[in-house]
Amino acid sequence: MKISKISYFLIAYLTSFTSFQLKPIHASSTILNCNSKIPKGVPCLIKAYSYNVEIEKVDICPKNPFPEFRTTPDYAGSLCLSLYDKKINSRKLNLTNNSKLEIPENNLDNREYKYISIIFKNKFTVSGKFSSNENSWNTGKKGPKNVLKAKDNFEVPKKFSEKLTNWRGLNNLDNKYCDNNGGTFSRCDLNYNGYKLTAIGLNENFIESYGEKTKYLFYNVELSPPITLNKKTKGNIDIKFQRNLEVYGDGKNIKSISVAPLILRAFFTEI
Repeated sequence: MKISKISYFLIAYLTSFTSFQLKPIHASSTILNCNSKIPKGVPCLIKAYSYNVEIEKVDICPKNPFPEFRTTPDYAGSLCLSLYDKKINSRKLNLTNNSKLEIPENNLDNREYKYISIIFKNKFTVSGKFSSNENSWNTGKKGPKNVLKAKDNFEVPKKFSEKLTNWRGLNNLDNKYCDNNGGTFSRCDLNYNGYKLTAIGLNENFIESYGEKTKYLFYNVELSPPITLNKKTKGNIDIKFQRNLEVYGDGKNIKSISVAPLILRAFFTEI
């Protein structure tokens, strides 16, 4: 199996005490958890030893804030409700730790929110370890293919960072995980392990972009069923996530350990 250089995917799975969740769909492929057997030809998933990615903005919206005809998110036109904005919030939001976001109390009207969108900084810093019955392999500093056989089980894996440049790779090939005809350079309607979302590269001005200008990544997920808020609603959305890495091997050795889909769980609690 050819190792893709595009490994930044967000998969959001939303649940709550009021049955607020993202409905799963049939996946184009399913990647299973690793066991003690070295994978051969297909990837498997492990939990990251460390995982760091910064968040710039979190919103819930009644309408899709970034339809295909737009080149930048339309938060005002989509009547979005901001849950977090790094520009006006002194607290840094990093999914290394689970995050709880309060619902603002200044809702003007009864409104049904159908989407949640998150903007990430385009830099994922991770480390990981895979162990078989006989050996262990750790990530190195130089990237996914820099995998080192560990001297012992106590050796700590090294951190490395990656950035998305485009969804079609250096050779402009269809991305099998993108339902929009293999994806464009900047946009992917992602279908991975049973969940769907839209992922879009943005430049420093939040305009759709790809290549070295991609400073941020925009992710948008449809909520099913939506949540309804009004002036009297008090509560919060508690975001939790799974930190997974994809492991590739040839049956004898581990060839790469790369960033896997980021799976979020968000619990809405009304006070």
